[in-house]
Amino acid sequence: MKKLICYSLWGKDPKYTIGAIRNAEQIKNVYPGWIARFYCGTSVPDDITSQLLDLGAEVTLMPEEGNWSGMFWRFAAIAEPDVEVMLSRDTDSRLTNREALAVNQWLQSDKLFHVMRDHPEHNTEILGGMWGAKKPILQDMIHLMISYEKGDFWQVDQNFLRQVVWPRVAYTTFTHDPFFAKIPFPSPRNGLEFVGQVWNENEETVAEHQQLLKIAIERQNNAV
Repeated sequence: MKKLICYSLWGKDPKYTIGAIRNAEQIKNVYPGWIARFYCGTSVPDDITSQLLDLGAEVTLMPEEGNWSGMFWRFAAIAEPDVEVMLSRDTDSRLTNREALAVNQWLQSDKLFHVMRDHPEHNTEILGGMWGAKKPILQDMIHLMISYEKGDFWQVDQNFLRQVVWPRVAYTTFTHDPFFAKIPFPSPRNGLEFVGQVWNENEETVAEHQQLLKIAIERQNNAV
């Protein structure tokens, strides 16, 4: 049975294509025994898909160029009979020990769904690149996606997760969320790092995101 980390990828923007390669490089150290799978639109350059394959990743070629509705592609894996557990992640983030320890804590529980929120702006039920599922939940995922009226806009996948998936999984969800649910991660935060942190192809992050995190942490500390 497979343990998959799933990504959607389309286009030529190096923030995402190089980000995909960085994630494929990280997986052996952060998630030993897991497989990275990239669902790639026809717009992804051949040299990128070749590098992903060379790094041991699985590449599923999709029959379309890809747009924001392509964010749904990565969700399909949980319905495959040989997939034991899958994680949904973003190519403009990076895998970290902080998240891996949280995932391992979830896997040791009897909960079938995992949600992480690690930043004051992570204020939705399920973030598209920060959840996981294990059998036997969501075996009708493909039907749910086909039935949903998808659009080409940012966060269309999170609308689906909030409206369709969350009501089905809330009862069996293991949550890590130090801000809204007040449920800490199993490891201390390293500086201003956070799960789901955005990086570009030069490994530069977004200063505004870190500043917002710093303010939120200071408020928490002052409230103690």
